Amino acid sequence: MWCPKCNTDHAHRSHRKGLKEHLASLLAYYPYRCRECKHRFLLSRNTEPPTPPSEHRSTEREIRATRHARDWQRKKRHMTIYGVALVLFLLFLYLVTRDRGANENGNSGVFQSISRAG
Repeated sequence: MWCPKCNTDHAHRSHRKGLKEHLASLLAYYPYRCRECKHRFLLSRNTEPPTPPSEHRSTEREIRATRHARDWQRKKRHMTIYGVALVLFLLFLYLVTRDRGANENGNSGVFQSISRAG
């Protein structure tokens, strides 16, 4: 939460003190206090919090872009791993279930060699 007095990100919800803050909380206004300058202020629960200074916006935008790029790289890596695992699994299933050495009589290669020997 941004302090409207010193423009730092050190404000936090505070306990209600006095009749004024208790009555304000009935209208959804809650007290906040800045850890830096000790400024107390009321802020509506329904309004947007005070915007940070413009110098912080570019940094936050850069952090968001970096996180998005990192998350996208992680998703691509996971999709690649799952894709390779799926192809290997399908190859395994193909090798296990294929008909090995069937001839025109319908006998497999093992039975054919036994029938030739005898």
